[in-house]
Amino acid sequence: MDPPWPNKSVHRSAGYETQDIYDLFKIPMASLLEPGGLVAVWVTNKPKFRRFIQDKLFPAWGVACVGEWVWVKVTNDGSPVFPLDSPHRKPYEQLILGRRADSSNSHGDAVTPPYHHILMSIPSTQHSRKPPLQDILSRYIQKDARCLEMFARCLMPGWTSWGNECIKFQHETFFERVQDK
Repeated sequence: MDPPWPNKSVHRSAGYETQDIYDLFKIPMASLLEPGGLVAVWVTNKPKFRRFIQDKLFPAWGVACVGEWVWVKVTNDGSPVFPLDSPHRKPYEQLILGRRADSSNSHGDAVTPPYHHILMSIPSTQHSRKPPLQDILSRYIQKDARCLEMFARCLMPGWTSWGNECIKFQHETFFERVQDK
């Protein structure tokens, strides 16, 4: 899930509506997440939002933190899109992973994800578009799992997409037409 975190630059640009972080408590995660289920939450680089997820949101949802991953955005030559020590913009975003806390290691055929993991990719030119994670996350969820993408901005095969912008990146302008040979 990639909640629309409050953000001054997004608010100024009116790119999309943000949401009060406390509205996330309203998501009925206990009824959506099966025993052993995995939840992945993208978070901005504000430390208070990461602490909010780990110290307040996950406990309220009955979820234990099992990973803190980082997506490093790089250019075509592999360099970070911004300096790592930039005081304003960071070339990375964080993904916090949680597993339903009452699962007592009963996550079937799913492997436990590494606590720290780095993903590197060239970011989309579209604001806030994240790399597709279904293949990366597939080994950490049960094979027969029903998957839900909340705050989705595109449709993914085999997943249920929920949000105000589910088909945002499905428009034909995001694809390149290839002629048959």
